[in-house]
Amino acid sequence: MTQTDYLWFCQLSSDGEFIGTKEKPPRKPTLEYVSSLIETAAEMGFSSLLTATNYHSELENYTAAIAALARTKGAGLLIAVRPGMFPPAMYAKMVATAQNLFPGRVRINIVTGSSTAENAMYGDFERHEVRYERTREFMKILRQLWDQPSPSSYKSELYAFENAVLEPKPTERIPLYFGGASEAAQRIAAELADVYLLWGEKREMIVDRLNQMKVLEQEYGRTLRYGLRCHVVVRETEEEAVAAAERLISRVDPAVRATFEKSYQHVDSAGQQRQIDLLRESLERGDLWIEKHLWAGVGMARSGVGVALVGNPQQIAAKLEDYRSLGIDTFILSGYPHFEECRRFGELVMPLLTGKANEARAILTDSVAPVA
Repeated sequence: MTQTDYLWFCQLSSDGEFIGTKEKPPRKPTLEYVSSLIETAAEMGFSSLLTATNYHSELENYTAAIAALARTKGAGLLIAVRPGMFPPAMYAKMVATAQNLFPGRVRINIVTGSSTAENAMYGDFERHEVRYERTREFMKILRQLWDQPSPSSYKSELYAFENAVLEPKPTERIPLYFGGASEAAQRIAAELADVYLLWGEKREMIVDRLNQMKVLEQEYGRTLRYGLRCHVVVRETEEEAVAAAERLISRVDPAVRATFEKSYQHVDSAGQQRQIDLLRESLERGDLWIEKHLWAGVGMARSGVGVALVGNPQQIAAKLEDYRSLGIDTFILSGYPHFEECRRFGELVMPLLTGKANEARAILTDSVAPVA
């Protein structure tokens, strides 16, 4: 079986104990904080951290990633990129440079974009269908420039370049991560991705998507790895974890929530719509539980993945092991605030996942964010 890969989230916006507040959380995303998060994640057993890309982040993710990689050692970064933001030949050179400067620490997550309103903030007004074709060609060009001899040329209606020279080549393969629930996204992943990412959903929804991807794997003659992106709220007891989850959204401002509701009309991503539907179904039932230990509350005040694993260490470990049994071997996790929750997960859950639960360890969770 492929070794399980655990990643954490690298917060590039203000961080804190509550989400959805009108005021920004108190902790600023300074280079010192980002660097401490990377170093702590490495200490806790995480191999890398995802740096997301969106217009609302306080830091632009590529610039922040390079600065943080230069300042830290150990864990790498999974750097997200939207194909509409960079010419692919230039981005291929940027990433190859980063990989050569920081060997083994650079991975790339391709993001097509889920909101027409947010895409417009970048000056990207392309239709959904065009964005996905652009994504496919972007990924294809990265591989061409990284893997094939220079000079290299390419011409289509979307991209064109002549005699591009990319030297030196990356010293090792740069993994491409990609997710999406639409048929177009799944086909792109089957053709070009190394790791296909899913967001946390009901178990039967995940099983269905994995089955769809297995069919496409055969069609394209490739084998992919599969990853799950999800938040996590873990405490020593289940009762404490539930209380911590409820506390996280206890200060959601009505105006902030209304803004999120309004933003739904601009969503044209199948995956994002599925997250919205899960939240709405939960609210209609009168609680935020999707299934046992899977909670939709984060979606009250956060776009992207809106669900969290909630429970005690044994329950969280069991949930992750169940996903592993389905064929998922990569997990990208996060929690608020990210520094404390990274350490908490590393101390409470990681030993259960790595078989080191009986080793002596220092529990430092008394000094981090309280649950009440």
